[in-house]
Amino acid sequence: MGVAVRWDSSRSGASDMRLRLLAPLALAASLIGAIPAMAQGTPAPTTTLRGVVASVEGSLLTVTTRSGQSVKVKLADKPSVTGLVRISLADIPTDAYVGVAAVPQAGAAPGAPEKAVSVHVFMANQRGVGEGTHPYDVAPTSSMTNGALAQKMVEKDGQLLTIAYQGGEKKVLVTPDTSLVRFEAGTADELKPGAQVLMRTTAGADGLPQAARVLVGRDGVVPAL
Repeated sequence: MGVAVRWDSSRSGASDMRLRLLAPLALAASLIGAIPAMAQGTPAPTTTLRGVVASVEGSLLTVTTRSGQSVKVKLADKPSVTGLVRISLADIPTDAYVGVAAVPQAGAAPGAPEKAVSVHVFMANQRGVGEGTHPYDVAPTSSMTNGALAQKMVEKDGQLLTIAYQGGEKKVLVTPDTSLVRFEAGTADELKPGAQVLMRTTAGADGLPQAARVLVGRDGVVPAL
């Protein structure tokens, strides 16, 4: 479902630089699937679309973005739909494979744990997707870290989580404002007016954005990642 980009010290300098440049893009796409590639093998430019489904006409969705813009999106013939289900921190077992979107704490000292905006638990068959930590686009200076939950610690103002990944670990603080969700397999029937969605789109030959994979919030969940 996703693309994992890892450091390989045996590659040439040029190849290493290419991996460094592609890593953030690959990780962001790993949340909802692999980035479609153009014929020459270069990843196609992608855009993250977050909003509410306004209408559905066959495979054509009209989405009202969070900024109020109306965007028409063409779905793939058999789109992959993933549901987001609200959970509590107690529902996340140690060693679960998770993704955490986080931002630096305001006024915190350098190196302090970042504040988690969203914690999502991957499905079992997604373990290893996008492993590592990279810049992300949910907010300025935000990051996305995918890895195994190694530790939970009770803090005065929340819960401190340690996320372990190949080559390192990252500590994040969960607060009452943190979105906690679990990924579950979904169906295209969930893509109906009023549905809260997040998708990565690419430009189609007809000029319309196209999406092969969609995250959809269930029971009022708004995708925060």
